[in-house]
Amino acid sequence: MAGWAPQASSSGCSPARRTIVVQFVVCIGLLLLLEAGTRLLGVHFPAITRPEQQHGGLWTYDRSKGWFHRPGAHGSSPLGGPDRAEIRTNSLGLRGAEIADHKPDGVKRVLVFGDSYVFGVGLDEEHTLSARLERMLGAGGERYEVVNLGVAGYSTDQEYVLFRELATRLSPDVVILVVCDNDFEGNTLDFVYRQYYKPRFRLDGADRLAVDLASAPPLDGTQRAKLWLGRHSNAWNLVRSRESPVPAVQAILDLFQVDVPHPSSDDPVRLMLAFHRAFRDESRSLGASFVSLNTAHARENTPLFQALRPLLRDQAIRFLGLEGMLGGARANEPERHWDFGQDAHWNVDATRLVASVLANYLRQEAVAPAAATGP
Repeated sequence: MAGWAPQASSSGCSPARRTIVVQFVVCIGLLLLLEAGTRLLGVHFPAITRPEQQHGGLWTYDRSKGWFHRPGAHGSSPLGGPDRAEIRTNSLGLRGAEIADHKPDGVKRVLVFGDSYVFGVGLDEEHTLSARLERMLGAGGERYEVVNLGVAGYSTDQEYVLFRELATRLSPDVVILVVCDNDFEGNTLDFVYRQYYKPRFRLDGADRLAVDLASAPPLDGTQRAKLWLGRHSNAWNLVRSRESPVPAVQAILDLFQVDVPHPSSDDPVRLMLAFHRAFRDESRSLGASFVSLNTAHARENTPLFQALRPLLRDQAIRFLGLEGMLGGARANEPERHWDFGQDAHWNVDATRLVASVLANYLRQEAVAPAAATGP
């Protein structure tokens, strides 16, 4: 018949389009079946940590550092005792009591920077390193205020950003930096914990710090959707948690990630040295002494610190190595609460010992403000 042409179906949908829709519905059905089946069978694949699981639900997005504590929050971070690990944050978002911007007359103020070891996961407030150190330093009659600037999960780069934001405001006499072995790698990364961007620094031609990524951007809409699936969907995490030695396959698997880290090429030890120099120099500009120490946790990668120490000595940067002292204590009195079993964080006895050693060191070496000249 002249002029005849196939007519669209009454539904307005071509056969090819119907096929795509059917395939999509089948795929969704299979995913839902997989989701329900794995849950009924009790099979779970590693999920991305939810906000309420992140150290008492205290974390919130922070553009300059990636994440920080919610001010005025309460939570808990138990790791098996003996403490209940109740947590409160003050109006600055720091763990502990309120801190006056103006340092009281006659008070020496000590700022302690670090990650979860300084923050005190698993510990009650009075057993944190800062609280113990304040009591020990004040036992001789002088007045001290020791401020806990620890944030769980931070690397030295984020601690340095926090230092630059708060140190001038808090007028320190002493600045302490507690370094964990995982900070060496962390300082080279721009994306961590499968959900947070963070600032990143690099070395310039003189091995000093230069800004690489100045801030931590928020996730876009697609990334937020993938994060939700990574937190809640067992079927999604079945794929997301896979790895492949074949680059092309791994590239496809990476599409299920919120993002993947892009490590810098800087030497982690020399980058750590640059952070120490920056902390030391900027502390000195505030009239404060600076000292660094390692966490010396069980199974620490101590060779990293062995490579760092001679570089720090060359720069006249004070460093307190704790691995011999803590290692000996664990070996001699294994029944004490040094760590948390399968978790290597300091427990009540470890923080007491570290605070005691640090207090004695500060009395002998570093409580007086650093000289205005010298290396």
